[in-house]
Order: sequence, then structure tokens, then C-alpha cells
Amino acid sequence: MKKILLLLFFLSSNVFAIVEDKSISLVQAIDLALNTNPQIKILNLDIETSKNDIKIANKLQNPSIGTFQNIGSVAKGNPQQLGVDYTIEILKRGKRKNQAQSKVQSNINNEKFQEQMLILEVKKAYINLLLKKTNLKIVEEQKNLSLELMKTISLEVDKGSIPKTELIQAKIDYNRNQMYSRIAKSEVIYAQNAFNTILNSSDINYDTKEDFLDNNYQKLLTLDPKVNLSFEKIKNYTLANRFDLKALNQDVKSAELNLKTVKSYLIPDVELQGGYGYLTPGISDSGSYTQGAYGAINITNIPLVYHYQPEIKNAKHEIDKAKLKREDLEIDIIRNITDAYEKYTIAKNNLNFYNEELLVNSKELLETSKKSLDNKQIDLTSYLVSKKLYLELILGYNETLGEYYTSYAELLGTMCAQNLELENI
Repeated sequence: MKKILLLLFFLSSNVFAIVEDKSISLVQAIDLALNTNPQIKILNLDIETSKNDIKIANKLQNPSIGTFQNIGSVAKGNPQQLGVDYTIEILKRGKRKNQAQSKVQSNINNEKFQEQMLILEVKKAYINLLLKKTNLKIVEEQKNLSLELMKTISLEVDKGSIPKTELIQAKIDYNRNQMYSRIAKSEVIYAQNAFNTILNSSDINYDTKEDFLDNNYQKLLTLDPKVNLSFEKIKNYTLANRFDLKALNQDVKSAELNLKTVKSYLIPDVELQGGYGYLTPGISDSGSYTQGAYGAINITNIPLVYHYQPEIKNAKHEIDKAKLKREDLEIDIIRNITDAYEKYTIAKNNLNFYNEELLVNSKELLETSKKSLDNKQIDLTSYLVSKKLYLELILGYNETLGEYYTSYAELLGTMCAQNLELENI
């Protein structure tokens, strides 16, 4: 009852919001998600922000303009001054710039990793919607067959050629298929809602371009299940190409560059001073206007009192933390890729078993049973058993096919790979 109420709420709340229904392919769905996902947009803004941070890190110091004026009797013989102070940082700007550049690359890798995770979610949602639509199609076919059978048996019962119990059995079978159909329809709606949520769509109700799940693997960007994959190649590729691991490698580099930046605080800076000095006739000893220039060089920020040791220690701690995070992620990646590979292998073997063993005679079994029932060679109970077995077999096959597509998508997502055939794995 709760699911039915939720379904009614979903239908009533979206009937006015949806202005268009549109079918799209898996490739189109991926492109749409990448262009509309707000998290991807935020990460792209982070990249642009970090690029601006490079300019900030490489900035020059602004000069200071000052004047020195003597007033009263102290002005006698003392020049008035107007000058500029400018501080030059020694061996600091380049280190800050390198650190900021490293952060940009880390943000780029994070954005690419999130793109891969989004692509994985789109694939899974697309395949799940296709699976639910396929299940609905099969259940509807079985429901129609049950209806035809019930009508045929009803005529035979009216003629008195078969007992009424067989009509009761046929009605039970039809009602059961009606219930299956209702459940399958609700599952399609839930799957389509999840698919559109991932696409970030509120006004267009997107649907899969295909009406049902089949074994056209290339169309769904999937490898043929007959192809064997090497786990060692997959593991090595993953460790070399995972964008989140690349980001952590870059974080280690950034932390090391930060240590260099902090150590550069120990290098004093240079302050340049220069300007114009003059004496008016009233304050000049000679009674005439006198002018000239002055200049000075000061060494500033000399680390005599404070040696920045806490900052240096903290920077070293940040390196150790970054390395520990990287090591932890490497362990997780190996564990995850092992799990993904095992799931894919199991799904592939199950699908091949269905294709080679179970599906060969399943449809023939149902057709033969129907002919035998029509010829009164078997009773209705035997036919319903064959029909139920066929339905379970086909639904099981679709679940296995969907699991194969999903497990391959998860394997690619875990590897951060696009196409294993192109990667020559």
C-alpha cells in the first residue's frame, strides 16, 4: 500500500511539471548528464579558481609611497623628502607558483574522477530502466497469453468438455500475471524517475531509446561476454589511470612543494627605498633652492628571533598525511578492482551459461507444451508448470543480462576506463 501511495504521489506531483517526453541513447544520456550535473560544474569552477590562485601566488608586492616633511625650526638645513619603498621577495614567488600549479592538476584529476563516477551511475540507471521495461514486456506477453487461455478454457467448460476446476486455475494464473504486470509497471516508473534524477531533469521525462534489453553489447558500450580479460592487466591499468589516485599523487607533490615554500620563509627579503629630497630657500643654509635624490637598501624579515620551525614541522606532517591517504587509497583500489572483476566474471559466466544451455530449448518447451495442451496430451496443470518455468527462466535471463551490463559498467568505472577494447586490455 505504501508503494502504491508513493507512486500516486509521484504521478500527481509531476503531471504538470513534465512538458516533454524524450527518448535518448546511452551515449546521449552520458553527454547530457555531464553537461547538466551541478557537481561537475562546481568542480570546473574549482579548477578555474585554482588557476587564478596561480596568479595570486606569483604576484609582486605593491610599492609604498611616502613623504617626510620637517616643520618649524627643525626644518632648518634638513631636506624634505618624497619617495618610494618596494619589497622584493627572495626565492618565494616561484615556489608558491609551483604549489598552486600542482593544486590545479589535482583539481583536474578530481573533476575527471567525478565524471567517471557520474558516467557509471548513468549507465547503471539506463540499464536498470531497460531491464524493468523488458520485464514489463515479458509479463504483459504472459498476461495476454493467460487471458487467451482463460477464454479458450471457458468455452470448453461451457461445452462440458473439461472440468470447471481448470477454469479456476486459468483465472488464478491470469490474476497472478495481472499482479505481476502492475508491479512491473511501478518498477518501470521508479527506474525512470531514478534515471531522470541522475540526468538532473525536471521538465523533460527522458526514456531509453531501446524498448527492451537485448544482447547488442556494442550499443550499450559493453564488451562481448565471450572475451576473456586479464586481471593483472586490469589491476595495473587501474593503478596507473585512476584519477582519484592521480589527485592524491598530486596532493603529495603539493605538500612537498608547500614544505619548500615554508622553508623559503627563512630567506630574508630585500626592501629598496628611493626618492627625491629638496631644501627650499627658507630652510637652506645657502639661502637657495637645493635638490637631490636618495636611495637605500634594507634587509627585512631576517629570521633571528623566529625560525618558522612550527610551520616547517606542520608542512612535514602534511606530506606524511598525504602519503598515508595515497597508500590507503591504493589498498582500497586493489580491493575494489578485485571485487569488480570477480562480479564481472561471475556475471559473464552466468550469462554464457544461459546463452549456451538454458535458453536453447526454453521457448520450444513452451510452444510444445501449448500444442500438447491444445491436443489434450497434457492437462492444464502441466502446461501452467511449463509456463511458470518459462517465465522464471526468461526473467532470470534478463536479470543476468542486466547484471552483466551493470558489472561491466562497474568494472570500467572502478578502472576509470572508457573502452577495454581500445585500451587493449
